[in-house]
Amino acid sequence: MRHAIIAGLLAAAIAGPATAQALPKAVPSGGTPRDIADAMEKPDPRLVYRILYDVSAPNRDKAAPHQTLRRAASLLNAMAANGVRPNPGDIAIVVHGAPDSNLLTDAAHMKRFGTPNPSRQLVEELAAAGVSVRLCGQSYLARGYGRDELMPEVQLDLMAMVTIANLMARGYGVVRDD
Repeated sequence: MRHAIIAGLLAAAIAGPATAQALPKAVPSGGTPRDIADAMEKPDPRLVYRILYDVSAPNRDKAAPHQTLRRAASLLNAMAANGVRPNPGDIAIVVHGAPDSNLLTDAAHMKRFGTPNPSRQLVEELAAAGVSVRLCGQSYLARGYGRDELMPEVQLDLMAMVTIANLMARGYGVVRDD
């Protein structure tokens, strides 16, 4: 009996990634990569994902959601398609510098830039999917934002470098924007 249990555990470990039932899209307005049946790597429901997106590059297209926010949504949807749902807070987005306007309310964005925030819906959906959305406090102060100008989903941190260092020390892998 003992040998049968050990053999079963070994077979499961050798068999490769577990196949899990697809979950609904995590981020409704986000894209989902097309599946590749024989892909070497796919999201694995046996793993615990802890990912930090370091967002400091300006928006490539000011009329569209920030490119790194779209990438985070795409990853979450790829994970869901493969039966993976990260725990709340295990995906974090840390924004500092030029792209901090992506975290403003529509009213604040309209007042400062003359248009509604093109990233608002995506930020709301990412937060609803359990993503921790953070803003560098030093960027916040440098731009003269008021707390009421930030979307309610946004956490304000002392500074991006501290947040990134803390999350890395807690085992988060870093994805830098481009």
